[in-house]
Parts: sequence; C-alpha cells; structure tokens
Amino acid sequence: MKFKNETEENAKYRIGGYKSGYNWYTIRPGEIAEIPDHIGYALKLTPIKEENKGVINDEPSEEDEPNVDASFQKEAYKKMLIDIDGIGKKTAKDIMENYPTEKDLREAVQDGKEIHKRDDVDAAIKEIFEA
Repeated sequence: MKFKNETEENAKYRIGGYKSGYNWYTIRPGEIAEIPDHIGYALKLTPIKEENKGVINDEPSEEDEPNVDASFQKEAYKKMLIDIDGIGKKTAKDIMENYPTEKDLREAVQDGKEIHKRDDVDAAIKEIFEA
C-alpha cells in the first residue's frame, strides 16, 4: 500500500530478520513509499488512495479481515471441544466426524439432535452452546 510522510521528520523502519540481515529504510517528509500496511500505520503515515481500491477508511471493513486457515480453525474447534469437561481427544474426534465445523455443531444443538452417544457429553455440549 502507498503511504505519504506528511510529518516534518524522517520516518525510519527496518525489514528483514536475524539470519537474512536487517535493511533500514528512510521515508523523508513529503515522500511517497510503497510499504506494508502495518508499517505505514505504525509510523503514522497518511495512506494514499489507490486506483480501483476505493476510499481508504481508518476503520477496517469485513473485506480487510485476514483469512484464517481451515486447519487452524479445525485445531481451535478441537481444542474447544477438549476443554469441555468429559470430552477427550477420541470423543472430540468422534464429534468432529459428524459435525466438522463449530457452526454445524451449533445448528445441531439448536435443532435438538443427539450429538454423541454418551448422555453426559450431550448435556455438557448443550449447556455450553445454548448459553
């Protein structure tokens, strides 16, 4: 994204890492630079409107939200199930086979379906999702 330095001071930032080495960059007052969003906002630079992008808002929109990996969502879902009393890894795996996403599980609870063959597991899940 393009940013303009409208301050009276030079803006300095570095990119790189320990093994690859660091590179320092300077953006002088009035200069326009193409830099990552998080660096531009951290340096309090002014975002420049780009063609075909529309107006830039200070508030993030739904489109700006990062996409979360499906594997990360599954791990978070599995951990959430394991954190429920009475549910271990095997029980969580059984539940995830029938209800692969948390959304599916919520819908099943709302519809009053049987979640697992054990009544105590059903009761614990319904207690959490109906609250």
